Amino acid sequence: MPSDEAKRFWDMLRALPKDDSPSIAQRREGDAHAEDLTREPDGVAFAPAQCVNGLWAEPPDARPGAAILYFYGGGYVLGAPISRRKTAGHIARAAAARALIPRYRLAPEHPFPAAIEDGVAAFQWLTANGADPARTVVMGDSAGGGLAVATTLALRDRALPLPAGVITISLWGDMTCSGGTMDSRAWTDMSCSRDGLMELAGTYLAGANPCHPLASPVFADFAGMPPLLCIVGGDERLIDDSVRVVCAAGQAGSGATLFVAPWMQHVYPIFAGAFPEADAAIRLMGDWIKAHTA
Repeated sequence: MPSDEAKRFWDMLRALPKDDSPSIAQRREGDAHAEDLTREPDGVAFAPAQCVNGLWAEPPDARPGAAILYFYGGGYVLGAPISRRKTAGHIARAAAARALIPRYRLAPEHPFPAAIEDGVAAFQWLTANGADPARTVVMGDSAGGGLAVATTLALRDRALPLPAGVITISLWGDMTCSGGTMDSRAWTDMSCSRDGLMELAGTYLAGANPCHPLASPVFADFAGMPPLLCIVGGDERLIDDSVRVVCAAGQAGSGATLFVAPWMQHVYPIFAGAFPEADAAIRLMGDWIKAHTA
């Protein structure tokens, strides 16, 4: 069963009033408050990263050369570095590695593949400014998780240096929304609906093929990719996106680990400090990053 804290937290979110037809501008404004219920990460210093229009999160014990590149979620339509400031800070503290949260271009103003080009550029900028590629982990939540995988696929395809690993939180990696848990978790998922995801996919793709492996990494060839950790909530529709990516990576010879947290909702680790399951996920990611960037 979920912890009492998690049950109260999900009950509170479930009871909040819903706006059925907000504009993109309203949704972007609301997304900036996604971490309002998250605890501040102790001892982490934040600073602008002006060259990528983003943020640095640096813990007091950051290891030289070790780094995290964090992509925020938001369906490629919403999101900004500030929306995952605390989350990146918590993970940076747990991993003893500085984290960079770059801004990437959003649809509809900048459709696919603009976000991927920005992701590749951010990784190259990070590794040109003190981060060792072999001691850097690329990660993100929801669409940001898809972008983390797609960025690493693009780096591989261009024969560029690869990161030490990739972490996804509640990966959205299928623009066709064809996973079985789209239906089997329809009554438990509080955040995602197929119609909502398909609307975001259409906005992002702007006519591009939804099965393109850089748009939908569930259809990608994972040969030559670094190790992968996928964390997902057991009550969300996107479970199968993580399952399929982990299976594809494992079958291609890449190390791949799947952690499904029972009774948890979409991107649950961003709520560090609100309930123990989120804190445990932060520790899990920190330990995994340390192991792969030692």
